[in-house]
Amino acid sequence: MKVQSTKDPKQIKKTIKICIIALCVLVASGSGYLGFKIYQQISNFDIDNLTTTSYSSQVSQDGETYYKYGSSIGKYVSYDDIPEVMIDAVVAAEDSRFFVHNGFDIPRIIKALMSNILAGHTVAGGSTITQQLIKKTYYPYEEKTIERKVGEVILSIEATQQTTKQKVLELYLNKIYFGKSNSSIGIYGASYYYFGKSPDQLTLPEAALLAGTINSPVSYDPFRSLTLATKRRNIILNLMYEHGYISEKERDNAKSVKVENILKYDPIQTNGKYASYVDRVTQEAKDLGYDPNKTKMTIYTYMDHDMQEYLDDVSLGKNYKFTDKEMQAAASVLESKTGRIIGLMSAKNYRANNSDATYLDYAYTLKNRRQPGSSIKPILDYATAFEYLNWSTGHTVDDSEFTQGSWHPKNWDNNYHGDVLLEDALANSWNLAAIHTLNSVLKKVGNNQVVSFLKGLGYNMDDEDFNLNYAIGGWKYGTTPTMQAAAYAAISNGGTYIKPHTIQKIVINTTGETINVDDDIQKQASEGMKDSTAFLLRQVMTSYVKSNGSYSAFDIGSQIGAKTGTSNFDATIPALAGKDKDHWLCAYSPDYAWACWNGFPAEISTKKHKYLASGMNDAKSIAAKIAKKLDTRKMKNSYETPSNVEQARMVKGVYPYVSPSSSTPEEKIMTAWFVKGHGPSGVDDGSSYADEYKVPELTSFNASLNSNNSISVTFGSYDPEYEGKITCVVEISDGSSTKTETLSSTSGTLEYNTESGKTYTVTGYYKLKSGDTTSNKKSVRLSTGSTAVGTATFSVTANGAAVSNGATISATSVNVSTSGPNGHTMIVTCNGNSQSLNCGSSATISGLSSGRSYTISFTEKNSSGETKTIGSIHFTVQTTDTQEQ
Repeated sequence: MKVQSTKDPKQIKKTIKICIIALCVLVASGSGYLGFKIYQQISNFDIDNLTTTSYSSQVSQDGETYYKYGSSIGKYVSYDDIPEVMIDAVVAAEDSRFFVHNGFDIPRIIKALMSNILAGHTVAGGSTITQQLIKKTYYPYEEKTIERKVGEVILSIEATQQTTKQKVLELYLNKIYFGKSNSSIGIYGASYYYFGKSPDQLTLPEAALLAGTINSPVSYDPFRSLTLATKRRNIILNLMYEHGYISEKERDNAKSVKVENILKYDPIQTNGKYASYVDRVTQEAKDLGYDPNKTKMTIYTYMDHDMQEYLDDVSLGKNYKFTDKEMQAAASVLESKTGRIIGLMSAKNYRANNSDATYLDYAYTLKNRRQPGSSIKPILDYATAFEYLNWSTGHTVDDSEFTQGSWHPKNWDNNYHGDVLLEDALANSWNLAAIHTLNSVLKKVGNNQVVSFLKGLGYNMDDEDFNLNYAIGGWKYGTTPTMQAAAYAAISNGGTYIKPHTIQKIVINTTGETINVDDDIQKQASEGMKDSTAFLLRQVMTSYVKSNGSYSAFDIGSQIGAKTGTSNFDATIPALAGKDKDHWLCAYSPDYAWACWNGFPAEISTKKHKYLASGMNDAKSIAAKIAKKLDTRKMKNSYETPSNVEQARMVKGVYPYVSPSSSTPEEKIMTAWFVKGHGPSGVDDGSSYADEYKVPELTSFNASLNSNNSISVTFGSYDPEYEGKITCVVEISDGSSTKTETLSSTSGTLEYNTESGKTYTVTGYYKLKSGDTTSNKKSVRLSTGSTAVGTATFSVTANGAAVSNGATISATSVNVSTSGPNGHTMIVTCNGNSQSLNCGSSATISGLSSGRSYTISFTEKNSSGETKTIGSIHFTVQTTDTQEQ
């Protein structure tokens, strides 16, 4: 049923008349200028440019063509290999009088004009297939102007005269889009994209479906909208029937075939080889105003086959095992001196689909930005401190508590570290030190200056909401590995920032026009940071890579500077609050800069509450693999020391900086780098750190001997402010040697084997843990010879039997035994004859005469000479006669 117009026919005729009159006036008044513009457009027409069968392509830095646009293998299909049903469908849909007009079809123009007027908006186009080919070849980016349209008509007529209709249709079908995807460009690519077959095997329903997409490739892509695509296919089948190409039965049978039943199940096959690099190149070209899908061109790039294939293998899990199958990761590698990108990994299992904006948004090296975490600290916090505050590499930063409103940031270890060296603060990634540092910068130069600094290093700050939380990577949107790699490259490159890019030049195939992209970018190189800033930051970072064990994988002799980064989930999803969301590792060497990221896609974390657990730092692992890969190459460049920096000795923790004096403790002295004019300005007088070397007065000290010969000591108490800063030292001297012991508390027992009869001097004092400073000393003298006499004992035996007082014995000798304290002696006297025995020893008294009486007395003596008679015993030796009875 035809749709009746509701517009007044008289009004329509009046409108047409007014338009024609206005057009005539316009042409007459501007005919001279218009004619000149048209002449400019058509004067360079060359039929060879129109009929070229070349494809857009990408060429690597070694001159190899690694990618062709238009189809998976870039195959050109000749007219003879295109089935008749496809020709009929396209002609019926796009230009029913194609084989009879001269390239410009006036009836078609009038019909389209009337249809648009009746509809009140554009519903039909008047361009012939030849005009569409001319437009695609010569006017892909031009506005719809009168001179362009007239030029298009003239060139279409000229092309028809210089070549055949079959050639025009052949070129047309090999150049146009048949869907949204880049894989659907050209009849060959589209046939495989939708149906998995070559063009010569297309059926009527398939040909009609393809022809239907030409009018609006995105809208009628069946993978995008099956309903619209089906309706459009049926319209084409009706047109084919109306123009006599098919019968009514053929039309109806074709309409009964469901589109979903003839489509390939999964048109977007994984195509990992070079995919990340291909899409980046395509996007860069489009950003420059050159679409390789619309204009045939050769794009010369800096792709490094070795590096790109290595990253492709990482992406596909061939040379790296990811810690979680649902995790994503990305990497970007570029030359630090030129900004030329040599390799990319846009995502894990990344697929080439450079016409799909939605998928490109998923490319983590291109558009998908993530919070940088601590990987931003070298750039945002410490580079700005070097840049605007003229700090030294030996500067001491503040890692104390910080509060701003309801914000109470913490360090990852939940501790405060007080005053720490800048290098240690960055190496250990102390958040509070970074925040205090940036806060100092902002107080001097303000937010706008710092934001401008970041923009100068390539960061997209237009939609960010800059605040102090950015110091530790808490950005609203974030950054990409390519942005990070380019900024880190400036550290290597003496502060010079060069926009990261893949393209060397673009050559338009039809005209030979050359766009020298790299030359223009190198000319636009700018100072991202002062050369002194880059040098100082580089000194710090390359130093801790060598000394800090967590960066050992990068200490491989390539003078690498590196920084890790971690961002955390906020409390939006309680189950994820505080968990790791992003991991980064950004690095540079004299020749290259690279940045790696890993994390879960937002939708995975939201739905499954996935986060990066311990051991899931794939970014660091992949970055280490890249470092090792790059280290196999011969180093081409070296770091330069600018003329505006100098090295000097300084006193740690003192600002403004001062030089050490002869009395400065050695542990307070270090050598550091400074911006000239901002080095040590005075000599140390000790006043600035006097409190650091202050120890409390020792008010009391006691020592005593124990029965087991050990010594117990007790120190007086001290102010709690010294807790953890001092130790208690004890020295024990016997006059010939000294033993020193350190206690962790103010009292203790020392296992010291004292000897009897000696005097010991026990001395106590406090000592700083961090240096040699000590307190006053107090001593106590202890003597082991002061034991009282009177405790020794004795016994006398004869022939093994005890001799009692007053006894008569038959033996002529007796045995004397003693016991008593160490160091004591026993004086044994028998009838006036004396001998000394050490207590605990024994002796024999022999030569006793028969019939005679004896008295043995015992006297104890200590080391001080004190004596005491312990006792005596009296006995008689039998006479001989008595013995014989």
